[in-house]
Amino acid sequence: MYTLNWKQLEYFITLAEIQNYTKAASVLNITQPALSRAINNLEQSIGIPLFEKSGRGVKLNFYGHVLFQHLRIARDKIYEGEREVRSLISSDKGHISVGSLYTLGINFLPLLLRDFNQEYPQITFSLYQHPTRILLEQLNNNEIDICFCTDFDKDTISDHLMKTVISTEPLYMLVPRTHPMAGKKSANLYDFKDDTFILFNNLTLFHNESLNLFSKAGFSPRIAYEANEDSTVAGFVAAELGVALIPPIYGVNMERCVPIALNDPDAFRTLCMIYKPENESIPVVNKFHNYVISWLAEKVHCNIPIQYKTIKLSYHVHFF
Repeated sequence: MYTLNWKQLEYFITLAEIQNYTKAASVLNITQPALSRAINNLEQSIGIPLFEKSGRGVKLNFYGHVLFQHLRIARDKIYEGEREVRSLISSDKGHISVGSLYTLGINFLPLLLRDFNQEYPQITFSLYQHPTRILLEQLNNNEIDICFCTDFDKDTISDHLMKTVISTEPLYMLVPRTHPMAGKKSANLYDFKDDTFILFNNLTLFHNESLNLFSKAGFSPRIAYEANEDSTVAGFVAAELGVALIPPIYGVNMERCVPIALNDPDAFRTLCMIYKPENESIPVVNKFHNYVISWLAEKVHCNIPIQYKTIKLSYHVHFF
């Protein structure tokens, strides 16, 4: 089977468009005999003529037209790919696929991307929101470039992913307003040992984290329902189907729920920026990664305590 090389593709398409050997050779910056030999070799290799004489020039015959339609599309795709790769080489324009937890899409991420795009307006984003486990799978499958999610054990997920701690946030017990503890500002996890629980399901890493916290508190929760989306968990609590251990949830109607701060020292979760080491070689991704670090260090935009390396910025959490 004969395979076209790039030069022959370029020579054939140019001649087909200009329909004159001398002019096509001039455009290609080669001699007319060299172009004639290349086209003749192409026709011999394929096994059929592709051009016919037309006055002082040439034109495609039926078979040439068929080949030309396909090769023109192929050429355009090659040029499109080349342009896209060249745009990725630039650190000031390009596209980044970002994954995020649902909760970070309410406050943290919009403000971060707004500020980033004010400085780099030619960099665009695609956003994917899922639980941490799915985000890590997307990162491993190269479906996203970088993600913001809960901390994880590298031994159980992926030992080649890199992570930067960007934040810690306190956990709360969400109870219906009719709950006996609803008037309390704070409590211990053990105070809820006799309650029925709404738990985040095992699609989320928070599932096992919650069970570990309950175990440290000295009891096993009685689980009535499981869900993987924050507003669903809050809705079940509002319907008085149980209580729930949750991180701060923004934008949820809390008329029928009350968040209670927890005194347990381990009642917090860590948020991280996760990425593949090789993705840092992509200029736009590396620029965004570095910007996130400096943005967190210099600005306190979100209603969560922020911690990065030795930087600790804490302030009041406005819940919901």
